[in-house]
Amino acid sequence: MSNSRHPYSAGIILPRQLTHEHKKAIAAPSYESFTSRFGDAFPKPQYLESDLGTTALYDLPPPSGQPKRRVLMIHGLGTPALGLLPLAKQLQALDGDAHIVLFDAWGHGLSSTPLVAHAPHIFHHQILQALAFMHWPSAHMLGYSFGGSTLTKFAVYNPRLVLSAGLLAPAGLLRKDLFNENLRRLLDDSTGRDDEAVDAVLAFLEGGQLVVPTDWRERFERGEVIAEALKKWELEEHVGHPQSVLSIFREDNVYGNEDYFRAFAKLPLDKFAVLGELDDVCSKDQLVGLGVENVEVVQQAGHALVRSEPREVARIVYKNWTRHTELSTQE
Repeated sequence: MSNSRHPYSAGIILPRQLTHEHKKAIAAPSYESFTSRFGDAFPKPQYLESDLGTTALYDLPPPSGQPKRRVLMIHGLGTPALGLLPLAKQLQALDGDAHIVLFDAWGHGLSSTPLVAHAPHIFHHQILQALAFMHWPSAHMLGYSFGGSTLTKFAVYNPRLVLSAGLLAPAGLLRKDLFNENLRRLLDDSTGRDDEAVDAVLAFLEGGQLVVPTDWRERFERGEVIAEALKKWELEEHVGHPQSVLSIFREDNVYGNEDYFRAFAKLPLDKFAVLGELDDVCSKDQLVGLGVENVEVVQQAGHALVRSEPREVARIVYKNWTRHTELSTQE
């Protein structure tokens, strides 16, 4: 038998499809599972189907009835899209023409968990599908935490679809020296120890055990969003969620993204960042050092600033959306 190489192969073999033949995703919990715990005061999702699974999308029409500003928001790791609802409401209070859309990232909320590695491109697929569903040629985009990391990469590859990019406490630059030795080992190789790896990542994200406030029901009834309660529901009801969190964490979404941020900083589009003063996920010095110069810091705020300080974050975002209008008025 000849050992000669085929003239067209170049020694390359592409991997086979990674999804299972009869099951492409782990189903998300039902909408009834969500409402039975949290009630029906929150926006009802619409469902988008693709070859990766099902995406839950939340459409918040503009209060004015005049959709003059298209806004797509991308949430962070752990808390689903409704964790950004307080910020969305504050933005619409400032800009009644803002038409805001949120979606649950894979493995979160009411979106299913694709049976593939949760690398950045599968979340870019969700952004593209959301834009297509809304018939939007482009949008102002806001990415919080992991959503900020996702947005930087999406904008690098699809700059014409991004009218402006706001990074809110973005992940992607997390220092690995913050990980303990056991977590570093598990991220490198968790063969046969995936449950331990999931627990280690969740403990890192929460700073310990997940603690849900005892008054979470009363606060939800008042229209507040309690992230810890949403996370607990996901862990209890969303079968794919724990593995999704682990896969997102290890697949270049929360650390090691410096080159993408440098490329993002050079894009010819409006961009800005909003950080919490007490946040150790990302600092102003890190972003400025990578070329992102328009950075504002919310004093005494931590990583959860989109929920703890939604009014101030909304004020900064709206100021950036309208600053060119204000400048042209002054000229």
